Amino acid sequence: MIFIKNYNITIKDIAKKANVSVSTVSRVINNKPDVNEKTREKVINIIKKYNYQPNDVARGLKLKETFSIGLVIPDISNPFFPEVARGVEDCGNDSSYSVILSNTDNNNKREQNAIKFMLNKQIDGIILTLSTQNKDILYNLEENNIPVVQLDRNIPESKYPTVFSDNKRSAYNAVSFLIDKGYKKIAHIAGNLSTNTGLNRKAGYIKALEENGIIVPDEYIQFGEFNEESGYKGMKNLIELSDKIPEAVFVANDLMCLGAYEACKEKELSIPEDIAIIGHDNVEFSRFIDPPLTTMAQKKYLLGKYACEKLLIMINQKKQQKNTFCGKGIKDKVLNTSLVARSSC
Repeated sequence: MIFIKNYNITIKDIAKKANVSVSTVSRVINNKPDVNEKTREKVINIIKKYNYQPNDVARGLKLKETFSIGLVIPDISNPFFPEVARGVEDCGNDSSYSVILSNTDNNNKREQNAIKFMLNKQIDGIILTLSTQNKDILYNLEENNIPVVQLDRNIPESKYPTVFSDNKRSAYNAVSFLIDKGYKKIAHIAGNLSTNTGLNRKAGYIKALEENGIIVPDEYIQFGEFNEESGYKGMKNLIELSDKIPEAVFVANDLMCLGAYEACKEKELSIPEDIAIIGHDNVEFSRFIDPPLTTMAQKKYLLGKYACEKLLIMINQKKQQKNTFCGKGIKDKVLNTSLVARSSC
């Protein structure tokens, strides 16, 4: 059964039917403690009977809140982000906040426009995945005390908390797995190095090889953009190294692995017999491609959920302590990843 919001009945009508004051109904709606339980139950029953819902716009104007939060992500076509967004939305809905999503396509200008759009909508806070080129925007948000949580990609100099996976350790573990399997000639197709995520995964790759005394030739590091096309180009470049073709490749994310697989298929190279591949993220398709992809699993839903939880705390802090920075005392949340071993290695 679908319940349609009753726009005809007002809070005054509810008060009249319950034989109480409008302020009493308001206290019940806002779950205030100073209401007799019998009265509270009577008001709630009337609200349910007439399917009354508060006018969020009017409520927002009165409280100077919009009960909405912004979510700025770089690529909605990357299967990693919809699950993250689901975590944000579920958490927001549980607290009666709607989520406004903006996709930036990894474009610096679109990041700027998305944040400007969110602020014009007077959202109560923003969860964002930002490139390092736009760090000045983050500092400006800090100066204006806008509640913000960084998600997945972080700018370490910022005062804002970040919810992210330990990408350096994750990449280190991925490459260590390859080394333990006996691979020595290991290449890397990096993600966008204007992001902290891309930089840390590259750093973890290099650390694992250096600790095992394995030299990394310059041509073994290919530069990408966290998308399928750059995975294809990077793998094609590695395959064309003739006698220096790597035995295995750590690819910065699973979406790029699709392109890497295609490049191997064009050259009739078998995975993993001719070249092994390990990805990152464990998105849904990774277990269905041929061969199924070995990858590092991120807790995608929890990344979104934890980011939203922190943002709601910051929004509440700002309401309670208007002259204090809304992120004070809120720490980063770092999640570990886990290896999912399949047939590509």
